Amino acid sequence: MSTPENSATSKLNALNSQQYILQLEQELADRKRSEKLHHALFKIASIDYNNNNLDSFYQNVHNIIAELVYSKNFFIALYSEEDFSLTIPYFIDEKDEHDLVGRKWLMGKGVSSYVIRTRKAQLLDITQINKLIARGEIEEVIGSTDFTSWMGAPMISANFLHGLIVIQSYDKDIIYNKDDLLLLNFVAQHVANAIDTVVNSQQRKESQLKMAKQHRLLEQKNRDLNRAIKQLNITQEELIQKEKMASLGGLVAGIAHEINTPLGICVTGVSHLQEEYKIVKRSVDNKSITELQLMNFFEDIEEVLTILATNTQRSASLVNSFKQVAVDQSSNEVRNINVLQYIDEIILSLRPTLKKTQITIDVECDSTLSVNVNAGAISQIFSNLILNSVNHAFAKGAKGRVLIEVYKKKESIIIRYRDDGIGIDDEALKLLFEPFYTTKRGEGGSGLGTHLVYNLVISAIKGKITVKSQVGKGLAYLIKFPMA
Repeated sequence: MSTPENSATSKLNALNSQQYILQLEQELADRKRSEKLHHALFKIASIDYNNNNLDSFYQNVHNIIAELVYSKNFFIALYSEEDFSLTIPYFIDEKDEHDLVGRKWLMGKGVSSYVIRTRKAQLLDITQINKLIARGEIEEVIGSTDFTSWMGAPMISANFLHGLIVIQSYDKDIIYNKDDLLLLNFVAQHVANAIDTVVNSQQRKESQLKMAKQHRLLEQKNRDLNRAIKQLNITQEELIQKEKMASLGGLVAGIAHEINTPLGICVTGVSHLQEEYKIVKRSVDNKSITELQLMNFFEDIEEVLTILATNTQRSASLVNSFKQVAVDQSSNEVRNINVLQYIDEIILSLRPTLKKTQITIDVECDSTLSVNVNAGAISQIFSNLILNSVNHAFAKGAKGRVLIEVYKKKESIIIRYRDDGIGIDDEALKLLFEPFYTTKRGEGGSGLGTHLVYNLVISAIKGKITVKSQVGKGLAYLIKFPMA
């Protein structure tokens, strides 16, 4: 027989059993929800980024989120800090017929902008939105406004705001709650990490493509540059050769000019002797010649012979000097030279140019110093240095001095060349050995003189050359090359 106490106990047991069942059901539901969440996050992390197709990526994200929460109305908006704008790359909505994909708008006071500004997930309905409008937090709602529930969560990775995910419901029976919001916010963070991976992968591929393109361009530019350098070297060699030939041509002109003087004296002496001979012959033929006349004729003969001997020897000396310098300048033969004598021969070959100036050249060198060297290179070096001083260091008609010192130091020959001309400034000094650089571009200067000197010192005699100068204090070269 049932008593009131037994009845109460039975009811209590039934209630406890029902609560236990509900608790178990809730735990099972939570467990399933948790499993679904873990499964969804795993799928998000496992999305294939290799194809770098963001449209496909966003579609996959939508499908995965749909397994967790009602999301027939879903969009993703990307935020740009550069211009404070939002762009929609993915948009699905039951009622809004406008195609918002690709649309971009500046941050304003809409609901999505509110999520971006606060950097917090928001769960809203129309009533709450109207309150935000009343407080001035937002001003308008873009798109359909007859939704029953709206959720938006910022996508933040490493404190960088990528944008937001928005889900909304038009069904009065589907109202999102705080658990849904927490879930969406949690998923949004993982989506942000995935976007980082996709963006970084895209940037890497774009960077690799850009680098490959730049590499191809650099290779082409390198080939073009090598061709240009090769052509420039050929042209430069041709110009240097022309410079040598021009120098040789000047040397030949100098020979003609210098030999004309002693030969002219010889011609004058012979002509005078011929006239005297005719006079004496007539006197002999007439048998009217006197002893005094005959003695004077002999004196004339002796004087003319002396003049002829002196000037023919001088001509022979000039020819020998010019010949040796000319041969040296057109060849690369290494031979033994007496340094002082050779420098004197070079200066002698430049006499036609030097005698038009008031420039003196002094040479200080041991008369016994000799060296095996590329004589043509030495000739070209001194000729160009002297001519540079003549053409650039002194004003026309100005007095000047060039000092050449040559001496032996250990196993090297040291050449110090300096003039007391106008000098050059630091900028010009830096460019002095550059090809085609000249301070007299419009006055016939080729700009190859000092460049030729530099190349000859470095290549032909295996030496070193340095230069110093100050404006108003002349120019000084130091050349050092091995004796062997």
